[in-house]
Amino acid sequence: MEVLLFALFFISALIFFIAGKDDFGRTKSNSTIKGEENIKDRDKVAEEIKIEDKVAEETKIEDKAAEETKIEDKVAEETKIEDKAAEETKIEDKVAEEIKIDDKVAEEGNIEPQEELKKES
Repeated sequence: MEVLLFALFFISALIFFIAGKDDFGRTKSNSTIKGEENIKDRDKVAEEIKIEDKVAEETKIEDKAAEETKIEDKVAEETKIEDKAAEETKIEDKVAEEIKIDDKVAEEGNIEPQEELKKES
């Protein structure tokens, strides 16, 4: 009788142990597949992050190029302004030479220069 109770105790403990398991004796091969899928997902995410980083670097390079073109445009505008200033100084020099010529003609012929006919720049 004692042996029967002892055997019944172990059999019931074994039944409760088996019932308490989630996988009912299966190995964790399914979880390794999930782990491999997780690793694959991580690899895909890492590749996407790398691609995003490359795109970000390319946009930075494009932004720098755009800034350089803006600077080049400003330099070109400044050179145009300098060229216009040089042309204006040439015109002023020509006007000054014409005034000197008019003064020489006036001195040679003792003719007084007429203020009304002079060109002003």
